[in-house]
Amino acid sequence: MQSIIHCTVNENEDDCTALRAIIQGNILKIAEALAGDLQWYDQNAQLSAESFKIVSIQPVSTNRFKMLYDFQWDLFNACLDLNESVTQREQVSFQVKQDALVFDVIDNTRPSPADEL
Repeated sequence: MQSIIHCTVNENEDDCTALRAIIQGNILKIAEALAGDLQWYDQNAQLSAESFKIVSIQPVSTNRFKMLYDFQWDLFNACLDLNESVTQREQVSFQVKQDALVFDVIDNTRPSPADEL
């Protein structure tokens, strides 16, 4: 699955600092895709979209990069006496194209019972 940030960027851009600034300014557009389906952890898990922080961006090959990022999700369940915040670290690869950054996000949507049959 791909998530795209449309922006003014040259496909030959290789400055990780510039890419980091572009992504951080637009990360809310792809935050849910980057976090994935939190139902794997708990049905009550809620993404804290404002918590996304880019840890690093590293070149992999021509026009391809790897981004390491942190985000936080919260879990509250009064019946089970749960009130937690979890910080999770993930990585994603992305490609720089003309006027866009294309992220290769893994689709981790929890299958329905019908899908399992």
